[in-house]
Amino acid sequence: DVLTELIMNFTVFEKYSYEDVATRTIRVGTVKKIAQYHQYYAVKKAVESTQVASSAGGNRKGGVVWHTQGSGKSLSMVFFTGMVVRALNNPTVIMITDRNDLDDQLFETFGNCSQLLRPVPAQIASRSNLVTELKNRNSGGIFFTTIRKFFP
Repeated sequence: DVLTELIMNFTVFEKYSYEDVATRTIRVGTVKKIAQYHQYYAVKKAVESTQVASSAGGNRKGGVVWHTQGSGKSLSMVFFTGMVVRALNNPTVIMITDRNDLDDQLFETFGNCSQLLRPVPAQIASRSNLVTELKNRNSGGIFFTTIRKFFP
């Protein structure tokens, strides 16, 4: 049933903080966000593709989801990660970005939407920190890091 799936896998409650410059007041609240139709279908296809690719005999190529500016890439990643964590029995997910500001933005989005994810996301400070995190667990976890941390 699509409605049940939308409620369980494609709805998040994101916290926000907004400062009104004119009145110098800070407003804190929660906003409910539900996937748009393209996010719903893209994430479902991506999860199916990932399940096939990671199965025994799979080709290990999950595929690519193409997005345009302002289409909700960050939330699509949250929806995908939430579904794939349940579908693949708690895999380790590593989000690698090319910029610190993007790493911070995605980490904040995932943190604000953590009710959809099992593990609490962690932001990796260094390559040695990532190695330690990965060695100290059999599987599971959502980690954010930048590509620069992989250079010697």
